[in-house]
Amino acid sequence: MTIRSRPSVAAAKKTASAQLAVSVKPAWTNTAAGWSGAVLATGGYAAAADPRWWLLCVGCAAAGTLHASRALRADRRTETAETARLAIQATLKVPVSQKVTWDRKGKHPRRLILTIPPEAAAGETVPMTLTQAAAAAWPPGQFTVASATIPAGRFILAYRDPTPEPDKTDLDRATERAKDVATQIYGSAVTVDSWSTDQGKLDGFTIHHQRGAHLSSPNIQLRLAAVTSAMMPGQWRSDFDLEHDTITVTRRRPLPSVAARPVALPAPDSPDWEKIPQAVDEDGNTCYWDISGVMAHQLKAGRTRTGKTVSMIGDAVEAARRDWRVFIIDPKRIEYLGLREWPNIEMVATTVPDQVALIHWLWALMEDRYRRIEEEGARETDFTRVLVLIDEYRQFYGNTKNWWSTIKVSGMPGECPVFGWIGSLLRMAAACRIHVDLGTQRPDAEFLGGEIRDNFSGRAATGPLSSDGARMMFGSEHVGVGIPFGKRGRGTYLSGESTPKEVQFFYTPDPRKARSPQDLKLLEQLRPATTTWTKKKFVWPTDKQIAKAMASAGKKTSPQWERILGADLAADTETARPAPPPVVEEPDEDPVCDIDRFYSPPHPVAATELTAGMLIDIDGDWVTIAESSVDGEQVIVDWESAGDDSGTLMLGAGEATATRTPLDG
Repeated sequence: MTIRSRPSVAAAKKTASAQLAVSVKPAWTNTAAGWSGAVLATGGYAAAADPRWWLLCVGCAAAGTLHASRALRADRRTETAETARLAIQATLKVPVSQKVTWDRKGKHPRRLILTIPPEAAAGETVPMTLTQAAAAAWPPGQFTVASATIPAGRFILAYRDPTPEPDKTDLDRATERAKDVATQIYGSAVTVDSWSTDQGKLDGFTIHHQRGAHLSSPNIQLRLAAVTSAMMPGQWRSDFDLEHDTITVTRRRPLPSVAARPVALPAPDSPDWEKIPQAVDEDGNTCYWDISGVMAHQLKAGRTRTGKTVSMIGDAVEAARRDWRVFIIDPKRIEYLGLREWPNIEMVATTVPDQVALIHWLWALMEDRYRRIEEEGARETDFTRVLVLIDEYRQFYGNTKNWWSTIKVSGMPGECPVFGWIGSLLRMAAACRIHVDLGTQRPDAEFLGGEIRDNFSGRAATGPLSSDGARMMFGSEHVGVGIPFGKRGRGTYLSGESTPKEVQFFYTPDPRKARSPQDLKLLEQLRPATTTWTKKKFVWPTDKQIAKAMASAGKKTSPQWERILGADLAADTETARPAPPPVVEEPDEDPVCDIDRFYSPPHPVAATELTAGMLIDIDGDWVTIAESSVDGEQVIVDWESAGDDSGTLMLGAGEATATRTPLDG
């Protein structure tokens, strides 16, 4: 028997109980009244005529009882179906029509046909939401999506009896959960096999699907991988093989809290010579910045105390070990003091005039190398590689804008030309073996436009990202937002054409601050054996040369600007250098002390609104949400702390909890 109930605008606004409180008498009462009248009439005739007519009276009574029973059951089914439909509609927040096919015993539906607006049916999580809503509306059973017609908004859900699991192991339940998750996300046509275990726990499985074309977008893959991990207990990763229509899902391995920079140096003729070690992933593999390929330039983003500068110090040390020329722009002035005397690092520019002059000199070097290739027949391999490290680009951008406003005169460009030189270096310098390693706290479009940002094929981020930052760095708001806050060196890395992955960046001690025997030993092992490139300083033009340049400029200029354009590098022969500022030993404190800078004050958030990257309070400590998923009337929250702790928190769907959300700044 099939019963169909359709939604209306009024029905969507009222509760199920109000909808059912109608004044019209149920159909079964009318049926019972009719058959009762027939029985009474037949009985009266029998009493006046032949007593055998009582047989007909009994038959009428039996038929009346049967019809009344069926009418009663139909009314109850109608009531139950309408209550369930309204519950599903309330969950989805869109109009829902429902067609119910009952089982033979009439205790529960055998099949549901749900129809929703087509525009609401296209979401990746709609099948999962429908099955969860149907299970909540038709307890105690469960549902799976048997088929779906997205353009029509039509879903066929098959009922499944809940089965007791007294004899099932955790592995059995995890296996069944994996099958259910695969079906809900990728459709009923999937098969799941290649199960792997580790110490009795599910460790991995493979999903075979028929949705290869739909999964070709990297953003869709990232989103579905996040949904898969959220629906499974623990943390999981998904590797998509579009060629074979398979998805390999494996449990994520814990990363080390600290990963010291490897000291082994590849041979100069080895393919690894031009690969700078960056980090280690959860499989123990080393992630490299291969500057000889498409990753000629690298962008690193990370807030204070997340390990960005430590990682960039490592980049400079690795380049110096390979006898490359290294130049550093340090807008904060004290972050790279320890590298001023490091072999093969030629300059650490700390003032705006030095920094602008250095970028102009590097731009001129690039132009000269192109000229030599074009006019003299030089080959690219004739040139020594140059690493240009620009840290805290946002600070550099602001400092330079302020400086430019003080030295420019009417008729000069509104923006300092140094930003155009940086753009040219990013577009052209890689071909003549000049590479840019740029660090910033956040890749804002205001100072790091799309064209400049797009020239960085190598992308790295230390610490957690906001949704906007993740989108600008990795093209997806889901990547890097769940990195535990306060875990230094933990971040996200994108190398070449691979997908972003969570990594632990290598630790390189600051030579100015190193005190422990382990740090001092590591620095000694990383120090170049020979010095090929000596320290440099700027030789500035004289007042006479500046006056001559201004007279022949043919356009508006200023003495300060001509001083920059006329500067040149020369060997720095000073032996007595001013002593660097004394090192102030910073306590090895948890960077959670900066929590107020990067996160909102605590405020209540509904459990169903919790997302990865938010902070929640666990026993007095703020921990980072790694994954959050809604499972019926419960919300399952996987969290990680700044230490090595992690766990799962179960909340009711109607609960709220104190939360800190990431600030965009």
